[in-house]
Amino acid sequence: MKKPGYASTVSTLAVSAFVLAGALWQSSAQAATELRMANWLPPVHHLYKSLEAWNEEVSKASGGSLIVKLDKAPLAKPPGQYDLAKKGIADLSYPVLAYTPGRFEVARGSELPFLSPNATAGSKAMWDWYSRNVGNKEFNDVKLVTMWVHGPGLVHTKKQVKTLEDLVGVKLRVGGGGVAMSKALGAVPVAMSATKAHESLQRGTTDGALFPWEAIHGFRLTKLVKYHLQIPGGLYATPFALVMNKAKWNSLSAEHKAVLDKVGGLWGAGYIGERWDHADNVGRGDAKANGNIIQTIAPAELGRWRQKISFMDQDWIKKVNAKGWNGEALLKDLKATMKKYGQ
Repeated sequence: MKKPGYASTVSTLAVSAFVLAGALWQSSAQAATELRMANWLPPVHHLYKSLEAWNEEVSKASGGSLIVKLDKAPLAKPPGQYDLAKKGIADLSYPVLAYTPGRFEVARGSELPFLSPNATAGSKAMWDWYSRNVGNKEFNDVKLVTMWVHGPGLVHTKKQVKTLEDLVGVKLRVGGGGVAMSKALGAVPVAMSATKAHESLQRGTTDGALFPWEAIHGFRLTKLVKYHLQIPGGLYATPFALVMNKAKWNSLSAEHKAVLDKVGGLWGAGYIGERWDHADNVGRGDAKANGNIIQTIAPAELGRWRQKISFMDQDWIKKVNAKGWNGEALLKDLKATMKKYGQ
């Protein structure tokens, strides 16, 4: 026979256990800090997938207590991405530094020709060089998490281009840093963001594009450009940055700051660079499978191209000198660092 009050005691204990479990679950859920990363690419693009994979690395490194979620739809066009993080509209963003001329002149040193052998070496070298020489000084209104560059920028055209003479009058889609270079090589530069390249080639407003290999697959250009001219070291390598709102960074725990520093920096640069190299291989594979013509510029012709655009180094030195830097020393170190990681 049950003692008086036994049922009531059991009931009370059950309710208490339920409440305690709920409290523990709520506490666990509240313990996870969630960050929102702005996005401007379609979810099928390889960089979108690379950033999602990087976000998983953040979660693993934090034991699930720090979560980064990548937006599906853009809140701003590519040139406006940096300000999304700066103003706190998003916690993180990944701007293309060439899309905001005059803002990141030192970081844009990677756009100089014939520097970067591939995305992995270029990205690691970029972070090593930039973090040692510049730090956060061009990014003083945000937290700079990591940087990377894409693979070597090459020439992709509707008609065959092997020489300077072939390039004369060719309307080339270029990014922000490619205008002066394309003009010097005899082409007609058409500056536009990468996401508009497919439409411009399809409509005939451009005859080709300067892009790394990955764009052939990522922007569905395989059937729009038949000829591909490979340039050792590339004509350029566009720099990207992963930046975080400063107030949000300051609000993080020391443990979570350590996670982002660990998964960012040199490690993050190499991680995204390796994935970009894989995407470049996919793009090159698409071109081959479609029967496109892939050639590497002849050594003698490369010398002619070098001579035509040799002014770019001095132009960059002047720009960064005007901002108080020692451009000549920076460029010497950048070339040495690229060579070190490219070996």
